Amino acid sequence: MRKKLLYAFLLTLALTACEKEIPVDYRQVEPLYVAEATMSQEGTKVVVSTTQNVTDNSRNGHIIDNATVVLSSKKDDYSETLKYNKNGTYTSTWKAKPGYTYDIDIEVDGKHFTSSSTMQDAPVMKSFRFVWKKMLSEKILFGDLHIEDTKDKRSYYFMHIYRNGVGYRWAVMNDDKDPNGDLQQLFQCTTERDMDKGDSDALQDGDNIKLEIRSIDKLSYDYLYSMQVMDNAGTNPIANFTGGCLGYFSAYYVIYYPCTFKRAEVEEE
Repeated sequence: MRKKLLYAFLLTLALTACEKEIPVDYRQVEPLYVAEATMSQEGTKVVVSTTQNVTDNSRNGHIIDNATVVLSSKKDDYSETLKYNKNGTYTSTWKAKPGYTYDIDIEVDGKHFTSSSTMQDAPVMKSFRFVWKKMLSEKILFGDLHIEDTKDKRSYYFMHIYRNGVGYRWAVMNDDKDPNGDLQQLFQCTTERDMDKGDSDALQDGDNIKLEIRSIDKLSYDYLYSMQVMDNAGTNPIANFTGGCLGYFSAYYVIYYPCTFKRAEVEEE
């Protein structure tokens, strides 16, 4: 999934006549730590970095290679310090189990950032297809996903479509409107007009598609949902870590569905 960093700055505009230049003052601010920590039945990965100012054009130097990342589970009565690899990435072969709660502690320069997450049961995909839907005078292509909801339990899901190995569309969903029922997620992909023009964002015949579905806990959902709506809401994501660290920790069960996009097989509704 693509990470959004917060670039903190204050703009001061001097109101002058239109023929004069408008000075812009970019105030430097203290960088903030960012952690992207995930744990599944496949293993554990944590990436630690910092934000950067808008005037900083460097591509390297914002990774954190001196953090101490400790993962623990009271139910397992076990803790482990993750191994540093490269590019701010810390990993472990420790695999999450459904129903188990995991705690993470990231220590950098004497500062501690903590979070917890509980792994959920495996999600069950009922079907996935691409479909044309007519909206006013436009035909729009949607990815149509159906999930069988976990019985007698509040459920939360994160779904990500990859196109030729690159993130394409993502969403989060919960079962508050139809508990124990059939959950549907529609991904708006492109218009027929843009596909005919060969627009770079439009799916094309032969594209390799991989659908990733995660069952996540409420804390992970709250963070990812706030990420999904932050552009419209004008607010920062809900804090998932204590101590002022940006980012999130999520223990989840993940499944995948690969397919190839074939325009001739797309149904129309």
